[in-house]
Amino acid sequence: MSLLRYVTLFSVVIFIISCNEKYSNHTFYEMGTVVEITLQDNDNVKKVLNIIKSTTNNITEMTKQINNAKTNVKITLNNDFKHLMEKSNYFNKISNGRFDISTATITSLYGFPEGPFKIPADSVLEEAYKIFGQKNIIVKNNQIIKKTNLKIDTGAYSKGYIVDKAISYLKSQKIPGGLINAGGDLYAFGNKNGKKWKIAIQHPSSKEKYLSIVNLENLALATSGNYERFFEKDGKRIIHIFDGKTGKTANNYQSVSVIADSTETADGLATVYFLSTVDEIKKQCKKLKTPVLIYTLDNKLLKLCDWESFE
Repeated sequence: MSLLRYVTLFSVVIFIISCNEKYSNHTFYEMGTVVEITLQDNDNVKKVLNIIKSTTNNITEMTKQINNAKTNVKITLNNDFKHLMEKSNYFNKISNGRFDISTATITSLYGFPEGPFKIPADSVLEEAYKIFGQKNIIVKNNQIIKKTNLKIDTGAYSKGYIVDKAISYLKSQKIPGGLINAGGDLYAFGNKNGKKWKIAIQHPSSKEKYLSIVNLENLALATSGNYERFFEKDGKRIIHIFDGKTGKTANNYQSVSVIADSTETADGLATVYFLSTVDEIKKQCKKLKTPVLIYTLDNKLLKLCDWESFE
């Protein structure tokens, strides 16, 4: 008899170390995850939360409209989603097609993101394989058209985009420093009393251990892992990250963390790299100048592209 179960170990994989007492932490649930806002100036917390909520709503409603639309019907995109579609094409290109927002056509059949979880019938999967693929999405000017009845999900990087919008507002207010952490997609801006923000990346299977502790200032950090959203059947782990070239679940690593100039970039690249081989990651992170931390399935820790310089 097969075992089918869903496990969430740690939805928030990044922790702030040794926050100064002058800073306050404000915790909310938004974007389907825990959002932590750490600021010295608390007057802006409400404004930041409103930005996060309104942008999330814009993206959620646009996604629903696109997914419910019939084929060959033009849909006008809002500004947030126009940007996200441009970015999806970029991630798709640099990953050689592995990063594909239309894999939602397939992942939804397994029950992701929220469940209930199941293994779809082969015949159902075969039909999904025929219609998914970003090649079946046409974006021209401010409009999008689906050539097939596919579904999309920008969750692999839109959370980072939302964090960046909130950070942009905080910077415009001349605030000396702060931090926004949306379930592990994090941006640390400015400094904390003259020191960089100290961030710990939690071990995938232990609350008592960290994979690395880094020091950040005006930089983003994001992690993709195989331990947050998954279920198991017949001894196989089915995780929420699927490969756009194969249409199959991609249980390639335990976790991949990326440091980048923006949260959206770190967020998207964490998934791109998760879908790539180690050799491919080495080439890409060198080209993009994005330090990477990999924790392999056989418990090896790899630090690439100058990750050590941030420790």
